[in-house]
Parts: sequence; C-alpha cells; structure tokens
Amino acid sequence: MKKVLQMSAVKYAIVGGINTLVCWVVILVLMWFGVIPEVANVLGYAVGFANSYILNKTFTFQSTNSHKQDLIRFGVAMGLAYLINLGVLIVCHRVFLVDKYLSQIIAAVFYTASGYIISKFWAFKQ
Repeated sequence: MKKVLQMSAVKYAIVGGINTLVCWVVILVLMWFGVIPEVANVLGYAVGFANSYILNKTFTFQSTNSHKQDLIRFGVAMGLAYLINLGVLIVCHRVFLVDKYLSQIIAAVFYTASGYIISKFWAFKQ
C-alpha cells in the first residue's frame, strides 16, 4: 500500500477526490446559509483551487519550489487543463453529437489527465 501511495498519479486522484468534496461542501453550506448559487459557486471553486494547490504542492508532488513560482504555474496549468476540457466537450458534443452528459464525463477525463501531466512535468517541476 505504501508503494501505491508513493505514486503521484494515485496521490493526484486522492487529492482530486478530497478537493471535489471540499468544493461541494463549501458551495452547499454557503447556499444553505442563503448565499446565491453563483456566488457560492465562485467561492467554492476558489476554496477548491486553494485546497488543490496546497495538497498537490505538499502531498502529490512534494515541491520545494517557492509559492510564487508554483502558484503561478499551477494557475496556468489548471487554466490550460480547463481549455482542453472545454475543447473536448465542444468537439464531442457539437461535432460528434455525443450525449451532453457523456461529453462532460469524457471532457472531465481529459481535464484530469492534462492537469496531472502539466502539473507533474511543469507546474511543480523541481
């Protein structure tokens, strides 16, 4: 089990699961307290981004780089991953006429894979 947990892809998946939970808890709690959904969404994703950055920097990739370097690169990495996600979504749903829900799932796989690759080989590179 220790060897499996040392693999950065497994760690990235664990962080992704934790991050999704944190993001949704923030969104749902804020909405429960009366915050409008759009504001709750922005705040939830902001907390999720911060959580993801901290966990990926310290746990997944164990980067010793400065926060200034890693945070900027991580932001760019997640922006690129999102653009890849959006491109895949558009091509799947609009060009190949794949069901919109299945297209979202396919796009999410590309987001996760590209986010991992960009983070591993560039954003948190030592």
